Amino acid sequence: MTRAPIVSVLFVALALGVVACSRSSRPADDGPLALTTAAGLPSAATSARVTTPETAPSATALSGLLTATGSPGGGHVPPHVHDDGATLSGAGLPSEVVRRIVRQNFGRFRLCYENGLRTDPTLAGSIRMRFVIESDGAVGTVSDAGSLMSDAGVVACVQRVFGGLAFPEPAGGSMAVTYALSFAPS
Repeated sequence: MTRAPIVSVLFVALALGVVACSRSSRPADDGPLALTTAAGLPSAATSARVTTPETAPSATALSGLLTATGSPGGGHVPPHVHDDGATLSGAGLPSEVVRRIVRQNFGRFRLCYENGLRTDPTLAGSIRMRFVIESDGAVGTVSDAGSLMSDAGVVACVQRVFGGLAFPEPAGGSMAVTYALSFAPS
């Protein structure tokens, strides 16, 4: 089954659902509703645009729409965030676990960097943070460990993101981690 008929069916179902919802919110003593056509269909369904395979937009038109909206396939390409790795003070947690949790938050780090790119489109560099994973898995103190990023706002934002991370409880108590990330425009 192609996408055009599925979209058409979903659109009609949505139109019918909206009419059904609007009917149920009316008082029961309102009398008969004049929202149906002679065929018994809700008037919204007969006025809805139904796309058939013959009237469906072409793939070229759809890709142009994606390009114009900045979706994948054109337009905005997100900046690069690279994981330069972690240095752990002990064996309380495997480095793979720490890296996995940091990588799950790359979107938050990328947002910090994109905010800096608004003022300087050529902004690039690395950020190194030192943080303590407490015995309960929460992040304690976070400090800059020699970042090479000229925008202090981006460094502060990344520091706040690291401060909000949560890890599994490390075996043997708290542990220190030094973590480096590199940022470059797309």
